[in-house]
Formats: sequence, structure tokens, C-alpha cells
Amino acid sequence: MVRGLILVIAMLCVAPSAFAQSSATLRAIDVYRSSALPAGDARKRFGAELREIAALRNSRRPSADKQAEALRRRVELKAARTPGVASVEVHLSEYYTSVDHALYAVFDVVDAADSFRLSFTPTPKARIPDPDGLLAAWKSFVDLGEMLSRRGQMPVERPVCPGFYCLWGGTPELDAAHKRFVDGAENRGTELRRVLSADADGGKRAAALFVLSYQSAGEKVTRLCREALSDHDARVRGAALQILADIVNNHKDVEINLDAVLPRLDDPAAGVRGKAMGLLVPLAEKPAYRKKMFSAAPRLAVLMRVEQPESRDLSFTLLGLISGKNWDRLDFAAWDAWAAKAAAGKPD
Repeated sequence: MVRGLILVIAMLCVAPSAFAQSSATLRAIDVYRSSALPAGDARKRFGAELREIAALRNSRRPSADKQAEALRRRVELKAARTPGVASVEVHLSEYYTSVDHALYAVFDVVDAADSFRLSFTPTPKARIPDPDGLLAAWKSFVDLGEMLSRRGQMPVERPVCPGFYCLWGGTPELDAAHKRFVDGAENRGTELRRVLSADADGGKRAAALFVLSYQSAGEKVTRLCREALSDHDARVRGAALQILADIVNNHKDVEINLDAVLPRLDDPAAGVRGKAMGLLVPLAEKPAYRKKMFSAAPRLAVLMRVEQPESRDLSFTLLGLISGKNWDRLDFAAWDAWAAKAAAGKPD
């Protein structure tokens, strides 16, 4: 049931070809975790501009897409000038169902009073050559898989992968890429780890981590992921959570340490928070992991208030699994009270 819900949520985020030209309606404007910029203020100040962004995106013209992105950045800059705000990112996500095409805007805000949420490792400065073209090969692998998926040519069954993270597989080209990554992780591991720790490009760091997931030792992969969860770039943190989630679902003999995962429920980036919840859902059914998650219950109670479907539904599912309660999703008082008790070590 849990896995099924995650798949449904994932499908809502993907645009089926039948709806590729439909118009999106701006359904909600959320603010995550800010006293300095309440959601009501954000809606009043930026609602008109966000609706303009939706209209530009709906036109499906490259020039309009550039205008929409420029306007999104202007909204971000204006919001960042709000007194008491340390950082703002504005994320737009589209969700499709058989009857609806909705656009959600999320202001990911870090208040100056909560600047500890930005305490990541410093951004590296080095420019490191691509080890044997493995990082470019990873990008080509992702692009090929996406193209095959759009064409309906990707095998439906989960492929058998030689690594600890399995994104695509089941065709000769994709399986040949798997072999290359196994060889690369074995023979160019030192260089890949140097990219991961020292290259200035977050995209390269994330790609290096994905290739390193093809190592043969699960504990080495989880250690690298744990370290990557403190990376300054959300793409790297997200990559680490994706790999760990695949390990949780398909390599159950590999133990996951939640100490570095749970803080990502309060990550400054919405996408990272979503990946953290996706990782935790299957673990919540295991008593030892479930008990560890009690401390994070108040964060999940906050995430349930977000209208964006991924955050709302995943947090509700996860909090229900942790608590064993079945209160209505909108009964915030009940969830808040239980979460506070759980965080204090006294769940009922």
C-alpha cells in the first residue's frame, strides 16, 4: 500500500502526453517554515506575478518560458529582501490527473533566526577533469532513459542492476552503461571521490555520487551518501537520498543510519524534503527505525499543512505510519499534540 501511494504521487508529477498542451491553473501558493514571510503575505505580494508566470508557461513558447523564469527569479529576489529573511527559493511544480492540471508555488524560506538550516559544508572551488568521461556517460545514460520512457520503450519490470541505485535498465544500451559504471566505480573510484568532495560544480558532484553507487560494498555507498547529505547543493543531497531510498527498497541487508537523514525533513529545498519522506516511508514499518523518527514528528506535522500534493500526502502517510493514528488530515490540533508528545519521547 505504501509503495503504491508513492507511485501514485510520482505519477501526478509527470505530464502524460495526452495533457502535454493543457493549461495549468495556479492552485496554491505555499510558504514553508517562515515567521518573517507568512503565507498570506506571500499570496498578497506575489499572487499576480505567479499567475502571470502560469500564463507564460501555458503558452508553450520558448521565449515565454524564458520570461517566466526571469519573473520567477524577480519574485525570489523581492521575497529575499523581506526583513528577517535569510534565504528564499521559489519552486513551481505541475501535477496532472485525468481531470486536472495544477501548478503549485512553494516559497522555501529560511528566516534569519533559523539560519542554522543553511549550515552545509562550504561550496568546493576546484575544477576537476571528468574521470574517463564517466560523468558525461551518466548524463547520457539519464537522457537516454528519459527518451525511452517518453516513447513508451522502457521495460515495465524493474531491471536487475549491478549497483545500489537502479534508475534505468533492460535495453542493450542501458545495460552496457551499467557495466561501464561498475568498471568506473572500481577503477576510477579515487578520482570520482575527489570530484564528489572537491569539484565546484554541484551537478558533477551529484553525477559522481550516482556512479559511485555502483561500488560493490553497500556500507561504502551509504557512508558516501551520509556525507553528501551535508553538501551545499540540493542536487547532491537529493542524489544521496535517491540512492538511499533504492537501497532501503531493494537491498534490505544494508543498514541505513537516520541521523543525517531526519534533518533533511527540514531542508531548505522542497525537492529534498520530498525525497527524505519517500526514503522514510518504507522504514516507518520497522520498529527500530520508527522509534527513531519520533523526534521528527513535529516537522511532519508542519509539512502536512503545505498544499503541494507531494509534501501534503507523503507527510500525512508518514505521520500516520509512525503514530498508528488515523485522524483526518485536516485535524491539525490532534496531529500537533501527538507529534509534540512523540518528540518528547512520550507517544501514546
